[in-house]
Amino acid sequence: MSENINNKIINNAVSAYLMLFISWMLLINKSNPYINNDFVKNHTKSSIIIHLMIIINYIVFISYKFLWSIDLLWFSLNIVLANIFFILIWIVFINGIYHATKWELFEVGNFIKKSNGISLDLNNDNNFDEKDKLNILLSHIPFIWFIIGAKLKSDKIDNILKLNLLISVLISLIYIFWHNNITNFISLFYIIFIVFAWVNLYARDELISLSLPYYFLPKWKILLQKVLFKYFSNYFKWQFKNFETLKKEQIEKDSKLEQEELKYLNTLEDVKLNKNLIYIPLLNIIFLFQKENKHTFHIRNGVTISILLILMLILTFFSILSTKWLLLVLFPICFGIWKIDTINYKMPYIYEIYRFTSYLKNIFKSSKEEINKRKKEVVEVNLKVK
Repeated sequence: MSENINNKIINNAVSAYLMLFISWMLLINKSNPYINNDFVKNHTKSSIIIHLMIIINYIVFISYKFLWSIDLLWFSLNIVLANIFFILIWIVFINGIYHATKWELFEVGNFIKKSNGISLDLNNDNNFDEKDKLNILLSHIPFIWFIIGAKLKSDKIDNILKLNLLISVLISLIYIFWHNNITNFISLFYIIFIVFAWVNLYARDELISLSLPYYFLPKWKILLQKVLFKYFSNYFKWQFKNFETLKKEQIEKDSKLEQEELKYLNTLEDVKLNKNLIYIPLLNIIFLFQKENKHTFHIRNGVTISILLILMLILTFFSILSTKWLLLVLFPICFGIWKIDTINYKMPYIYEIYRFTSYLKNIFKSSKEEINKRKKEVVEVNLKVK
């Protein structure tokens, strides 16, 4: 099957999700082979279920106001439940589109993944015990998990990390912009989910995790942003390349660079001071006085965080920013501590800021050298004239 035909089929599968409440019409199309096939039918049926979930949720909790008389943290219970289900439905909706673009079948029931028994052994001791359950429970808690996660090298709870990060950032941003009621509501929703997952884990030895796409992690976000920039850049240069091709090239390029950087860093000496101090804002500036070492990338991350913190404190002092913005600094600090043993770790966005400032510094240095050179030439000419 040609790539062009594949793209047409994928586009029709994606369209099924976007055709709110009328996607069922795709099922009655028997003449178009790009629609009348198992792949599109699979996603059309999934989209119908999702659209029905939206209608049912609206009718039960919004139209008929089921449980409206019960208040929960200044909200009617029907509004709380309606919003919780709308958020869940939205995540399922995004997952369906994501699987369609990846040429993968999708079942709504697969949105919630369950693992049980020995497969949840996080300590590799062939025993799924209370410690494993506690680790899983703590993995849902914002900020804490980014630190303790370094001690558990397990792919089984990656989805928990993605959800944790998503909810943490969402709650923080809403809190920063003074929407305290909405902050309370989303926090309540997340607490309900954690309690439900906890009960299921301890009562039935089953882990519930939401199947979020890979791009919910920062490292993939920044990679996709680079690819998107090249995608449009190539388009306007009349050198068009498919997005997936560019993504594959960028992944290979980054992977090769990481291997070279890791090889180089391993030739350097260990950092002289305690490496855990690297991500202590302001204090970590002392690392600037050390020569290049294995944790050079981390030092660049940490010092950049300190500089950003200083700028935020200055803006806060002049009442340009609220003190609530300082909450955002916790994310890179916790992520840095989490990745401290990965010596070639370049923190997404933070390291990009370092690169940009280094670029500006080099431009300024080059300009200064050029100006001094020209001044010298002018002086020499003047001396000759005299």
